[in-house]
Amino acid sequence: MTYNRYSPEKLDQLVLRIFDVAALLREISQSAKRAKLDDIPMHDRKAVLWCEQLEQWAVKTKINVDILLLNRQDET
Repeated sequence: MTYNRYSPEKLDQLVLRIFDVAALLREISQSAKRAKLDDIPMHDRKAVLWCEQLEQWAVKTKINVDILLLNRQDET
């Protein structure tokens, strides 16, 4: 596995992309509610898998950052 270095700003850019996707999906759901659509046909298998993997990645990243922060505290 290759680690890429992220500055806090680069991580913010990634988060904003994720928010943009979430906002688009939210817009779709709100439009469907206003139109009183009962269901929306979607191919969601990959999207659900990607979300699960994204959640796992975020948890692992949080743990890694927490460890980095703890190590930094120990150095001071």
